[in-house]
Order: sequence, then structure tokens, then C-alpha cells
Amino acid sequence: MTEFQDIRIVELNDGASGSVEGPLTTMVLQLSADTPAAWADSFNETWKGRASVMRRAATASGNMIILACMPYELQSQITELNKVVAETNASYRDTAEQAAARQDAELKHLKVTLKYD
Repeated sequence: MTEFQDIRIVELNDGASGSVEGPLTTMVLQLSADTPAAWADSFNETWKGRASVMRRAATASGNMIILACMPYELQSQITELNKVVAETNASYRDTAEQAAARQDAELKHLKVTLKYD
């Protein structure tokens, strides 16, 4: 298993951003890498679970986070998104390490129980 590299928000994808939904503008934030499905699911659940007055709806998928907000709100949203991204990175890394350790233990146990003659 390759070591997980932290996901980061790296830039605003201005070419994909800009559609207007009422008073809100769709903003597409580019991530440093494609997210594993479990990472995106964890991020999305965490973000939705911490709804506050200042937090806009956002969804991680593939190599982006899509949110709708007022343009002047984007920096504060990125600040909050970065907190959840960091938490998701730590949680995903722990889960992946536990799964790898469990798999290693299962293979070691299997190896000692196999008979070849």
C-alpha cells in the first residue's frame, strides 16, 4: 500500500467557477490530488455535520471541492474548509493504517497456518 499524501486545497479553478445560483456563485476549489472515495465521503459527512450560519454547503469529489457562496465569503469558507480537510486527512490516514495493519496480521496468521505437503 502506498503512503497516503495529505490532500490540500491548492487554488480556485476560475474556469469552472462562476455559475450563479440565486445570490450565490458556484466556486470550484482544486485539490492537490484525486481524493479516495472514503476520504471524500468522510469530508462530506464532517462538513455537513458541522453546519453553522456561516458555513455554506460544500461537496468534495474527485480532485475538487464545490461550494456555493458569495464571492466575498470565499476566503472565510476556505479557512473553515481547510480545518475539515486537515481533520479528514488525519482520520483517513488512521483508518488506512489500521486497515493495513489488520491485513498484515491476517496474512501473517494465514502464512503460519498453511500446509504445503
